[in-house]
Amino acid sequence: MKVLFLNTLLKFSLVPRKYPLSSDPLTLSLRKEIDNTILTPAISFIVGQKLEITITTQPSDFKVLNKYEFELKNGSEVIYLGRIQILKAGTNTQNFEYGSQNGRFEY
Repeated sequence: MKVLFLNTLLKFSLVPRKYPLSSDPLTLSLRKEIDNTILTPAISFIVGQKLEITITTQPSDFKVLNKYEFELKNGSEVIYLGRIQILKAGTNTQNFEYGSQNGRFEY
């Protein structure tokens, strides 16, 4: 699972099934787990030892504790499947407790 923080650069790295060329058209599809909303944000990428993906504009649907399943495609070929969770900027992910972000989920 990749963790992205609100109000910071939305950047993450991964090791795909097959590395793309720098000229290949990559598309990122995000499916919100709660209501199956599909987002396709604009991305840029750098190919190195890992593939670094940057979401260039933050989608308005990104809210704290939202979870997304994502699919990265090179043309029509799926090269990576994964999940993303959105947290507040500055969250300590090593000592993260799920209810610490807001009162939406009370136990």
